[in-house]
Amino acid sequence: MLAVKEKLIAQDKTIPASPENLSLSLRNLILDEITENVFEQTPIVNQLATRIRNEIIITPLTKREDYVHVIGVDAGSQIIPLASKQYAVIGALAYSLPDGKRFFLNPESLSESYSAQYNFRSQVDVRREARLYETAYRYLERGSETELIFIDGPLAYSNWWQTAGKEADRQRFINAINRLLRICKESGIAIAGIVKRPSARYLIHVLGLNKETDFTDSFLMLHALKPGEMTEIFSPRMGLQMATKTSPIMDAVDTPIYSSYVRLTKEWQIPPVRIDVPDFCLDQLDGIANYCYSTSYWNGIPYPIVKADEAVKVTKRFISDVYSEVLGRVSRVNGEITQVAPFWGESGWMGV
Repeated sequence: MLAVKEKLIAQDKTIPASPENLSLSLRNLILDEITENVFEQTPIVNQLATRIRNEIIITPLTKREDYVHVIGVDAGSQIIPLASKQYAVIGALAYSLPDGKRFFLNPESLSESYSAQYNFRSQVDVRREARLYETAYRYLERGSETELIFIDGPLAYSNWWQTAGKEADRQRFINAINRLLRICKESGIAIAGIVKRPSARYLIHVLGLNKETDFTDSFLMLHALKPGEMTEIFSPRMGLQMATKTSPIMDAVDTPIYSSYVRLTKEWQIPPVRIDVPDFCLDQLDGIANYCYSTSYWNGIPYPIVKADEAVKVTKRFISDVYSEVLGRVSRVNGEITQVAPFWGESGWMGV
């Protein structure tokens, strides 16, 4: 019997004690998981960064502003989830420098039941991007003096957009891109898409590193590029075709798009941005990148993009305030407000 007791005690010592505090257990798990993963992958990351620097041309940037009349264009959206159905609002705005004027088209709204056969959020995304390009086109159509236009977002799109939203919305999105690129080419206006948080692996595939790592382009560029450096141009369409064999959205864009990664700040937590330009702007890419570097005063983002983003942002707090007005109006007219009950009633409106 004593031998059996000793054996059971020995077995108990090998079993971790039940945690008494869930938060502490989660803290230990996160701490161990992340740090062990980082320690294991650091040599791999450094090796890949060195290879990339040896295999591509890297050019230093200069803080120089060759453009005076510049506009930044951004779009914003917010979904309003009521218990009955979901609504969304979309707006886009162009901010011009140096005069600081704002231009926007009428915002648009859409709604859908929760039983829709497509993803409502993806439809909002497609319409938001279309509205962005339409706003930029209408601004240029007015004949305003412009040398350079920055789009807050890509000009090169992944295959995800091929199935996003409805067919009519996707066609509207493609038409808007092509109209904007066409007017820029005809008017001699430079245009660039600024991708602030790129998650693509176009360059990884172009360099043939896709089987060696699952890191994104931007993560490796954060280690491969020094502040104030840019990569040589590459074709995102080629990278996408190497990855998936198809590129339907990029194929539908009338003008070939090329890209370069640019590190605009020394901040360790901010990855390089990707600059997308059409082929008719390739001779201006250095000037565009230098302008971005010169005007990236906040968090490595070009100033025109920062100003457009500030002006167009549709926050949950703003929507919450408007929702309060909706309740007041419905209450005065109907005397009953359950028709506008929120989807997340138990946790507060929109999480604010």
